Amino acid sequence: MLDKNLIQKKFEESFSTYNTNAIVQKQMALKLISLINKKEFKNILEIGSYTGILTELAIKNFIFENYFAIDIVDSKKYIEKLSSKIIFKKADIEHYTTQKKFDLIIANASLQWCNDLFLTIKKLQSFLNKDGILAISVFGKENLKEIKESFNVSLKYPTIEEIKKNLGQNTYIEEEITTLKFNSPNELLAHLKHTGVNSINNKSLSLAQIKNGLKKLNDFYNNTLTYQPIYILP
Repeated sequence: MLDKNLIQKKFEESFSTYNTNAIVQKQMALKLISLINKKEFKNILEIGSYTGILTELAIKNFIFENYFAIDIVDSKKYIEKLSSKIIFKKADIEHYTTQKKFDLIIANASLQWCNDLFLTIKKLQSFLNKDGILAISVFGKENLKEIKESFNVSLKYPTIEEIKKNLGQNTYIEEEITTLKFNSPNELLAHLKHTGVNSINNKSLSLAQIKNGLKKLNDFYNNTLTYQPIYILP
């Protein structure tokens, strides 16, 4: 089980550095918005609004009456100032319930922090109006593979086959591979820290494990990080 208190703490710590370092997440937000053909909605719900990267794009590209945003980190003062139509709620989507129905639900690079991704997606589908749209981006199995191989630390990322099995063969799925290059293993790890991704767990590594991991990042992976964005429209 993921430690949600740790996740919240690490993202709170990286709030001021996130936008500068979230290179891939910004690309994903742009792509996700481009995949949504409809442009007018009554009620929009965003999961994992955090610093407002996707929020800003959504309010610029869509016409809407109400915009609801939730995140495990309390960023109300940052999110609500983007538009008078935005209502923010601090909440964990896995515990969130509502009687309201939405015409569009969006989530960018956030649902990988759920203990049960597919149960959460099905829950979001139940929040939709009859013709509502769910559009999300997550990360796939290849994501941050260098960290997994070097330090044996990773989230449980889904495969394309698992997505199709759980959401249906006709689900729209598009995947990409993006790599980022750094000057040193320490710079690479700082990038992860500044985007909150060091909140996977609080497992302590020995000095030898850290030293070996840094060496592997440098010698074997040449200080490169792999990201595997997956876009899903169930």
